[in-house]
Amino acid sequence: MRIKNAHSLYSHGNVAGRRAMVEILEAGLQAADPYWNTRELVRLDGDQLIVGGGRFEPEGSPVTGEIVVDLSTTRRIIVIGAGKGLQRVAKALEDVLGERLTAGHIIDKKGYPVVLQRIEVTLGGHPVPDEDCVRGCRRILELTADLTRDDLVFTCIGNGVSALMTLPVPGVTLEDVMATTRIMQIEHGAPTPDLNPIRNHLDMLKGGRIARRLQPARVIHLIAIEPGSYHELMHENFWLHTLPDGTTYDTAIDSLQRWRAWDEVPSSVREFLSRRDATLSTVKAEEYEGFGHRIFGLMPGLRGRPRSSRLPCARPRSLDFGLTCWVKRSRPSRRATPPPIFLR
Repeated sequence: MRIKNAHSLYSHGNVAGRRAMVEILEAGLQAADPYWNTRELVRLDGDQLIVGGGRFEPEGSPVTGEIVVDLSTTRRIIVIGAGKGLQRVAKALEDVLGERLTAGHIIDKKGYPVVLQRIEVTLGGHPVPDEDCVRGCRRILELTADLTRDDLVFTCIGNGVSALMTLPVPGVTLEDVMATTRIMQIEHGAPTPDLNPIRNHLDMLKGGRIARRLQPARVIHLIAIEPGSYHELMHENFWLHTLPDGTTYDTAIDSLQRWRAWDEVPSSVREFLSRRDATLSTVKAEEYEGFGHRIFGLMPGLRGRPRSSRLPCARPRSLDFGLTCWVKRSRPSRRATPPPIFLR
């Protein structure tokens, strides 16, 4: 149960109505919990580890179908990742793999409880990164320093990864990255799509660089969002940092200038971006596809559905109580906010 005080919520007043609402909310929370989909995606059958399921694959993936890993010939299994609440994904992998799991490290947001037992956890700063984020990244590099073709690596990322996975490039300090984040996102109000091209190029792991470092191991990337389109993940991505980067140095410079922050960010940031150092560039689709990695989205189910069915578990549970769910229709708006959902 995700709602820990359920009994106290429906033990008074309209008990039947309160119980129904608690159970509907619980169903919705369970649907949003990536733990269960990870357990469905990753299964163990004796010495065979099976990973796959069509609904978890990005549309248009060039390679499809289940992955079958012979664990009797696998040297190590390592789990790494970063993102808010990503311990739930890692916990599912812990529960599936048990003692077969060799090591791992997850960077989660400060304030979250540590729930993992076999996988190490660092709690880092968000939205402004801190030294603990850097420490967690260095630990990930230590665990993956001597990978071979006989090793299997799971990566897990989701919302919050752009702050939590922070390891600045040479010549740019953590304080410089922190200042740039504060200036762009907090003082100027820039949205994440405009901040990330800058962060991508100031970091040693973002923009697919972590995937480059995992070679030559067998790698499976788990992203805690809807699978989406393979083409978009390869060519338009700006924040899923285990995947290729769709931005460039010029994108980063343009973003700083558009938000009138170019002259305000630390000089080291301006100097690094202006050099456009090809040896420290982010990974692009052509290079990435040569890695042979597989990608799975852990939160499928919304693609192609009408808005009224975008609560795949909460809505059916409401129907169990005789409640009808409908969407209030309104005039089209420029805002991308979905219309409200009512229960009666």
